[in-house]
Amino acid sequence: MRRARAGAKRAAAETAGTASPGTFSFGTKAETLARLRPLLTRATVLELMHFTVAEWRTGRPAVLERVRGAFGGRPLAVRSSARGEDGAASSHAGVYRSRLGVNGADADELAQAVDDVIASYAGDPGDQVLVQPMLEEVAVSGVIMTHDVSCGAPYYVVNFDDATGSSSSITSGRGVHKVVLVYRQAPRELLRSERVARFISLARELESVCGDAPLDIEFALSGSGELFLLQVRPISLRSRWHPSTDRRAARQLRAIEEYLHQVFAPRPELAGSRTLLGVMPDWNPAEIIGIEPRPLAVTLYQELVTRQTWRQARASMGYAQLSTQELMLVIAGRPFVDVRASFNSFLPPGLPSRIAGPLVDAWLERLETHPEFHDRVEFEIVPTCLDFDFDEQFRQRYGTLLGAGDAAAFRDTLTSLTRGCLLPGPVGSLARARGTIAALEARQHARADTAVPDAFGWLLRACSLIEECRLLGTLPFAVLARHAFIAESMLRSAERLGAVAPERIVHFKRSLETVTGRFAHDYARACEGTLDRREFLREYGHLRPGTYDITSLRYDERGTSLFESSFAPRRQEPEPFELSATERTALESLLLGSRLDVLDSAALLDYARAAICGREHAKLVFTRNLSDALLALGEWGRRVGLDRDDLSHLEWPQIARAASHAGSDAPDREFLDLADARRRLASDFASLKLGYMLRRPEDIYVATLHRSTPTFIGSGRVEGAVVHLEANSPVSAAVYGKIVCIENADPGFDWIFARDIRALVTMFGGANSHMAVRCAEFGLPAAIGCGEQAFKRVLQAGQIELNCAQKVISPLHGQ
Repeated sequence: MRRARAGAKRAAAETAGTASPGTFSFGTKAETLARLRPLLTRATVLELMHFTVAEWRTGRPAVLERVRGAFGGRPLAVRSSARGEDGAASSHAGVYRSRLGVNGADADELAQAVDDVIASYAGDPGDQVLVQPMLEEVAVSGVIMTHDVSCGAPYYVVNFDDATGSSSSITSGRGVHKVVLVYRQAPRELLRSERVARFISLARELESVCGDAPLDIEFALSGSGELFLLQVRPISLRSRWHPSTDRRAARQLRAIEEYLHQVFAPRPELAGSRTLLGVMPDWNPAEIIGIEPRPLAVTLYQELVTRQTWRQARASMGYAQLSTQELMLVIAGRPFVDVRASFNSFLPPGLPSRIAGPLVDAWLERLETHPEFHDRVEFEIVPTCLDFDFDEQFRQRYGTLLGAGDAAAFRDTLTSLTRGCLLPGPVGSLARARGTIAALEARQHARADTAVPDAFGWLLRACSLIEECRLLGTLPFAVLARHAFIAESMLRSAERLGAVAPERIVHFKRSLETVTGRFAHDYARACEGTLDRREFLREYGHLRPGTYDITSLRYDERGTSLFESSFAPRRQEPEPFELSATERTALESLLLGSRLDVLDSAALLDYARAAICGREHAKLVFTRNLSDALLALGEWGRRVGLDRDDLSHLEWPQIARAASHAGSDAPDREFLDLADARRRLASDFASLKLGYMLRRPEDIYVATLHRSTPTFIGSGRVEGAVVHLEANSPVSAAVYGKIVCIENADPGFDWIFARDIRALVTMFGGANSHMAVRCAEFGLPAAIGCGEQAFKRVLQAGQIELNCAQKVISPLHGQ
């Protein structure tokens, strides 16, 4: 942070002398821009004129003549500039209309545009209309918040669109967004993007002019590279922010940076000269437990998967044996995968360091270059098995990284590893894992639902279920999941080489009898009443939207509301699949040519079927143990004075220790104190903004968010049915108590805030769109800009859980 402090001094020096802080006074949008126009050096304010509603009503012709005199016949922007629009208490973001691209040579069109803007006002004759020339050839448009709007965290939040060429795509919630969060004390050299550096420089100049007010800044960059200021207003939520947020963030970031320098350093027991940290590679904690999960969920995930199970499973399949290596690190409450450790676990055993080191470094470099692959490293980064076009894929990605001899050695060891994984029969790791899952399922069905006499008994039951889950559940599940990845790699490579057509691969997958398909069918029947609901709950009652979250209700805790859905999915009957003679011949040739002829073509498909279906079945089985353990834990908590929310803030080792250590004479007070301490820590961590991939320790000061990552508004948690509103949806649409889903974070949907909706989900939009600001002002839980795929999943689910605190969107009815 010494560099950060020095950078802050330089940043202050950059803007010194432009104006005396505290002398600037905000007015309407037009007045503020007019006052700033002669003061700025880092951006241009377009020429402007403004007039009041009263002036328009009493002298329309004269006003039109003034506009023509000022701008001639150029295209114009006719913008709102109401007196209450940008106040300190409320921004009224997006409430009033503006008209862009108005023909300045057409008096009727210009007058109609002014009338449209005035019609959106509340009737104050002192409200103004702002007219400016239309900005042409926009290369980038965006918004900068000089603090995080939700909590006042000390970050510049830069949300911009460099794809659509629209000057209003960010505030309108349309377009493709990039979001960069820059710690306010970050030195200039950490900003690798010259454009972002210019945006931050503008923000700092405006701060020096406007005093200490946190600012909401709209800007645009022209195709010629000229930066324009479109609007500045004070952020209206400042009064809600904690006054010591900046100091806490500075202390925490210093400690995190020191820790990360150790994490990123070379490790003698691991190949690779550095690491990357990501929330989605390998065991993708962001998807499983959320971006900001609570301590119990994090530590249970560590206990069941990331502490040792992940590497033990791979070693049992023939991959390299790693010793005492944790996969997941928790930084400021966020779970990150140590990607170097992950990549080491995919190496064949016995690979010399002269081969392993360059491989891991090359894989890390490719992921850094292509962060969009962070959720599919097994297919796009690391060859975790020898598939049919291994040689060509490796050559395209890594060229001559390895010499001929070392490349052959790597290929040979990977071939041996893959042959071992494909080994059929009871001795193979796939069959053993399926057998272990079957044994766990048998134990579950045989387990008597005996009464537990006291709180201690419930705690012992929870501990026993978790240990059983790790040994007989998540360990074989991890093996099956790895086999499913291998099967998918084989199918993809066969498709790439033309042995099996893409539509035939789809046909094969439709033929699979998976737990997901069976669940959909059974759920539909239970909703219709053709399946006994008690029978349905015996099989699926343990499921909950948040698998590791004790506060998430199980299906069998939801009462009849579970079956009131009108969105119950229908099952598609599996379609029989058989290879054609041509496909069999092609696959046999590939298997033989790759030295993977431990299987024939039919056995390869049997392997894929067993792996894919086995993984889904194993998930259903092991989550029963986990869910039952959380249920037992909840009962223990109830008897000692802890509710589920309290328990969610405790760590699993703290709880498990109580089963073997005599505690205090007031265990409720002891655990409540621990939970409260973690709540306070979580509140502190909320002011830190970390990206979803850390490439070096200094990345904690500049966070770049993926375009499809939603902005979560607030910390609320809601469940409910979704309703999809389109542009032509009537205002009378039934949205009361619903989670409203719209494509764009468009202020045209402002009417929904008067309808007592439960939450808002949008496909597009960013942290600084009008809807995001409005949701923050109304305290409405929202996920803004979740991306096309996630949005479609929400609509298909019909009912979802939106957990803004943990940054998770989960379907209520499904796997």
